[in-house]
Amino acid sequence: MTTLQSTSSAVLPEHADAPDTFHIFVTVKTTRHWLDLPTEQRLAFLREEVIPLLRRRPELKLRWFEPEAFSTRATDVMICETGDLSAWAWFCDHLRETRFWDHYFEVLDIMPALEGNYLV
Repeated sequence: MTTLQSTSSAVLPEHADAPDTFHIFVTVKTTRHWLDLPTEQRLAFLREEVIPLLRRRPELKLRWFEPEAFSTRATDVMICETGDLSAWAWFCDHLRETRFWDHYFEVLDIMPALEGNYLV
């Protein structure tokens, strides 16, 4: 009986430097509720409800981009970097319990991805 053995790695060569790093792209669209808030109230909401969630999951690194001048579908793109998808799932579950989800922002897409390092 012949057994086949794979010599390939579980990780694609382009991910060898960071095999467990995921980038999660979340496109959202602001609602009228968010746009009607004064800046001080927006910042207070983020300080009181969103930032404490991120502090509880230090394995998440979050960046925020604003394409609203260039897009009619998404007004904002949140990019999360993590090696722990369960931390991301926890964050999403808790974010849904805040006014962020479906009150201040309509979540359009969540796209987890590995960086395509083969192009560099």
